[in-house]
Amino acid sequence: MTEPHQHEIVFIGMVNVNRDNYLQGVVDVWRCRSCKKLFCDDKRYGEPLKPSVGFESIPEDEEWAVLTCTTAKDVVMNSLGAKPGKKLAHACRDGRVYELVVGKDFSLSPVTVDPIHRLFLVRDNINKNVEAGHYRLTVQK
Repeated sequence: MTEPHQHEIVFIGMVNVNRDNYLQGVVDVWRCRSCKKLFCDDKRYGEPLKPSVGFESIPEDEEWAVLTCTTAKDVVMNSLGAKPGKKLAHACRDGRVYELVVGKDFSLSPVTVDPIHRLFLVRDNINKNVEAGHYRLTVQK
């Protein structure tokens, strides 16, 4: 019997989640030096920091993603595991509960307008800003 892999986890970057150019929260991104598996830890303004880094795991067939829930008043974000076809149960701050389905391109259905729900792959957004502000998402150019 082989022993389970012992991860050697190092910090590699972050994903900033903005609300109309104002930072709302950060997803710290870590990676195992040998197997390259990603790990994520959320930090949101207005919430106390956890006493330790989480390093929650997700199933092997899923990818780390950031779910944003945008209203005219705020942006709620959290990192989670996602894969095409997965159903995500999400409760908005106002109490409404949605069952969102992840599409092949990691889009979400049903498409919601108020609030706006979006999914961003962590691997595509390391050391980048994700804009989730209501004004930026709804103003026509």
